[in-house]
Amino acid sequence: MTEKTNTSTSTNTKEQLVRKIGQLRRKLEKLAPSGTDRPLVEGLYRSLEHTSRAGIYVVQEGKFRFVNQYAADYWGYPREDLLGTASMSLVHPEDRERVRQAAIQMLRGNRTSSYEFRTITKSGDIRWITEVITSIRYKGRRAVLGNSMDITEQIEARDKLAELEALEASILEAIPHAVIGLKNRRIIFANDGVERVFGWRAEELIGATTRVLYRSDGDWDSIAQVLYSTLETQRTHSTEFPCRRKDGRYIECLITASRIGESLKEKNIVITFEDITDRKLAEEAYRTMADSSQAGVYVVQDGVFQFVNENAAGYAGYSQKELTGMNSMQLVHPEDRFKVRENSHQMLHGDRRSPHEFRIITKDGRIRWIMETVTFIPYRGRRAVLGNSMDITEQSAARDKLAKLEALEASILEAIPHAVIGLQDRRVIFANDGVQAVFGWRARDIVGMSSRILYRTDTDYEAIADILYNTLEKKRTVSVEFPCRKKDGTDIVCLVSASRTGESLQEKRIVITYEDITERMRANDELERSRQQMRNLSAHLQSVREKERTRIARELHDELGQLLTALNTDLVLLNRKVPEEQHEIRERIDGMSGLVDMTMKTLKRIYMDLRPGMLDHLGLPVAIEWQASEFTKRTGIHCRVTVEPEDMQLNPDLSTAVFRIFQETLTNVWRHAEAKRVQVSLKLTGGEVRLTVKDNGKGITEEQMAKPDSFGLLGMRERVSYWGGDVNITGKKGKGTTVKVRIPYENRGDTA
Repeated sequence: MTEKTNTSTSTNTKEQLVRKIGQLRRKLEKLAPSGTDRPLVEGLYRSLEHTSRAGIYVVQEGKFRFVNQYAADYWGYPREDLLGTASMSLVHPEDRERVRQAAIQMLRGNRTSSYEFRTITKSGDIRWITEVITSIRYKGRRAVLGNSMDITEQIEARDKLAELEALEASILEAIPHAVIGLKNRRIIFANDGVERVFGWRAEELIGATTRVLYRSDGDWDSIAQVLYSTLETQRTHSTEFPCRRKDGRYIECLITASRIGESLKEKNIVITFEDITDRKLAEEAYRTMADSSQAGVYVVQDGVFQFVNENAAGYAGYSQKELTGMNSMQLVHPEDRFKVRENSHQMLHGDRRSPHEFRIITKDGRIRWIMETVTFIPYRGRRAVLGNSMDITEQSAARDKLAKLEALEASILEAIPHAVIGLQDRRVIFANDGVQAVFGWRARDIVGMSSRILYRTDTDYEAIADILYNTLEKKRTVSVEFPCRKKDGTDIVCLVSASRTGESLQEKRIVITYEDITERMRANDELERSRQQMRNLSAHLQSVREKERTRIARELHDELGQLLTALNTDLVLLNRKVPEEQHEIRERIDGMSGLVDMTMKTLKRIYMDLRPGMLDHLGLPVAIEWQASEFTKRTGIHCRVTVEPEDMQLNPDLSTAVFRIFQETLTNVWRHAEAKRVQVSLKLTGGEVRLTVKDNGKGITEEQMAKPDSFGLLGMRERVSYWGGDVNITGKKGKGTTVKVRIPYENRGDTA
């Protein structure tokens, strides 16, 4: 960074930073003779030296005489190693002359703005520093007091803005989930992931409301209330919520929303929908820091300013006396107060280390942007908060010129829960923090390396390259499931989604997203095995039950039926032998004969319900017609049956399954349909057994079919699934319900 750039960004605020250091030192010196105030001044000075989040150091005769821990940390040296070291030895050789000139100008009062330069750490890394200095007395001799902050991340963030713009479209297309942008609840952009998650093409959704993504108006209003109310007070929000695909199927999504910009005045947000029907993932978000900063010092106790230096007072346009005793939150912009409380609380309790930014309102009503760090200190025998801040209004204004692009890029990156890397000639030029979650590599560790480290073998490495680059020559995006390897050697399976950067692959620049689907695939395999075992067990139990029902029905018919027949015959013979004048005895015999006849009819109904003999002896068509006739007799609902061909012969087990499905369908009609007529069709055609049952009742609803306790429907589906068929149930309000069953009749040797 050149001296010209520093000069162009100088402001009156930076002059106040210089005055602040000098006046603070003079104030401490004036207070020093007072025995009463000396402990207070020394305590405050020690707090500034040891707890400030800015680098503080004293240079005398060109060498460090004092360095606080914060400055020592970002240079990478122990504090004692720096004492006595030439201060210029840490400055990058190319910047030393410029630093000397800037320091001389500042010490002479000819410069008020901070200056930026490069330093070399103990490990040889280059860090960027912004610094202000002032002349002080140290141990009786003249010295220089330096106050600096490490701005390496801000410098790097600026340099990456251009790359982020080029990567934006590629990142969007490489995200495997649905990403949409909203303005006033209407879709203004969508990525290709909406087709994978919802079945909609991106162009179909542009201009539409998001109502099409939810099950009902109530759900749509509910999620809008959750997202917009939450995003008023925080930048992002995640929640799990039911959605609906284009084909009407319900899915569960992890919805991650982020507002575009600092407020929701235009209701601009970005939403990511991740289908988590079979699994749920968590995600983490991150933010960038401000471009540069300046220092101000104040002590807050019980929410009130107890001490404010001149530079901090200058931010707000007040005098130090006016601010002392004032509520500190009174300066903060009303819309930022909640955020400031939250961030300060996190920093004070060790949950946050990075500075936070917010707006203050000056005495004359102007808005200034502040970057702040806070820490606990003892002050006058009680705990207080030491604040160290810089006025970044000018930097914030420059940054706002790229706000829309930066906000959109940040929103997209915050919504990506997986590993994202950029490649040029198969070497990593960009990586997000997700690579650590997926592969165990830190992002900075793999930049510049070949992507070979992410795969198991050289063969896999070449194979995935062929797939991706050959496909991306013709298409912008490609997705494929592929084996990968983590840093610790663990093999995983990833959904690899790639997109080329630009219109061609001349430089072989692509963006790849890796989603770890190992657990999902393992869970799916285990679930499918479990389901098949349950189906087999269910089929076995049904077979056992049918055999038991057949045995009981046969015993009832053969044994109890014969006994009742014999008893009835004996009663007839007995009645003939009783003299006609024995009226009472003959009447009793007639009554007993009637009871036996009634018992025989009841017995027949029981063993026919258990297992209609005609199903085994006359076949499925006759059993279906008999069951329909019995249903009409019991319920009064007219039932018409058609069978093609009438001499249909099926495997006994398949016949039993179709018959039981038919019985369950009639039971549902009687209990729920409120129908007057039922039409039944049994056909053997096209290599399939097709059973269709249609009533004219009130019609089944989606909610009724989705009920978890619909065991009758579940049993029908399981029976059909076991035989490799399918069942389709549809209903129209007021027009009835139709059940269609299709089973391959050559499956499992089921033809007669």
